[in-house]
Amino acid sequence: MATGTLHTVAPDLHLIEGHHPHNLWDDPDLPTTAVFRSGPRLYLLDTGVGPEQRDAILELAKRSAAEEPIEELVLLNSHGHLDHLGNNDVIGEIPAKKASHYIPRAARPALRFESFFGAMYKRGLPYFDYLEGLALPPDAVASLLRALGADSGLTGADVARLGAEIARLGLVPAIGGFVPSLVVDILLQTYPPVFPSIDTMTDYEELGEATAIRLGGTDWTGWTFSNAAGEPDVHVLQSAGHSAGGVVFFVPRHRFLMLADETSSVPIWADSDPRNAIATARKALTMIDGGDIELLCAGHRPMLPLRGEDAQAALHQVIASGTSFSAAVENAFRPHPEGLTIDRLYDVLVRESEPGSTIAVLVSLQFPTFSTFLKLTLLNHCLLLGFPERTGEDGRRVFSLPPEPPRA
Repeated sequence: MATGTLHTVAPDLHLIEGHHPHNLWDDPDLPTTAVFRSGPRLYLLDTGVGPEQRDAILELAKRSAAEEPIEELVLLNSHGHLDHLGNNDVIGEIPAKKASHYIPRAARPALRFESFFGAMYKRGLPYFDYLEGLALPPDAVASLLRALGADSGLTGADVARLGAEIARLGLVPAIGGFVPSLVVDILLQTYPPVFPSIDTMTDYEELGEATAIRLGGTDWTGWTFSNAAGEPDVHVLQSAGHSAGGVVFFVPRHRFLMLADETSSVPIWADSDPRNAIATARKALTMIDGGDIELLCAGHRPMLPLRGEDAQAALHQVIASGTSFSAAVENAFRPHPEGLTIDRLYDVLVRESEPGSTIAVLVSLQFPTFSTFLKLTLLNHCLLLGFPERTGEDGRRVFSLPPEPPRA
């Protein structure tokens, strides 16, 4: 399959396939999105980014309008990350008598892409050295540098020699200080032009406060978009695990849950709270057990819809990844009551990780493959959970395990 491929779930529900990148700078990470028609309304559940996904949205809208004119277009964004809202300006291209567009209020800061993500990466600078201990394959780095304008003849061997000289001169920490700006620049260059259509956005909260929503044996909060008969078309359910304000979408007619990015159960961003993503996964499992969910999909993992045991396995993996990451961090700290810097914690975890473990996977996926860094994820975890910290002799912050709560 390929980016923009249409997958028909039902005559009125379609998925637009995304894309998993091979590396950070050659191709962007694009999410799967959904389009749902309910009577006179056409719902867009995120819009992805780039021409393939844009063309797919417009093609679906054209087909839908040919069967019955679109009275109202409703664009629902799950959160504020650019890969989920890059084609939002289709709201002005799809013929409809009325159009509305919603986003979580807490997601709005992320719309200032460069400054928002730049600040997240820079948060790590006082705590650790970005490049120290990071495995950087010379061939991959050479490819990256060529993409950024280096001579087309630059080879991995050239980079290896340069890296050895940089290390000999002790320049790694100084160069590491430029990593946040570099990564943000690469991200913005990698993605196609992004059109978030900020002027058409309304906060979900403008519809009123999030209300209690009971689905099967689970309790959620959020907002409901209903048809003329008062029957729910789409439930927008609060999760806020992957990022601030993040929501998931449930289409009752097809017992379809679209998780967007709420399958990320490690804190790769400063506003992540994996505890919420895990809670969402557990609710979804309860709904599957009760027959309330038949189809499960996400923006990235799983990118295509799953049913039954496959859907359950995907949700269990979300939970297992988060819990095993937390356990690995805790186990790394236990032999070190004096505390660990993030650099030292990283070294311990990488050295002790087993093949296929959550830590090993995170190591393999970090820069330069993706834009994430395990050290930054570890910092986010320690700050989120309130690990006590102090300044060490070298000026770096030292974290310790929080004291265990008193037994009842």
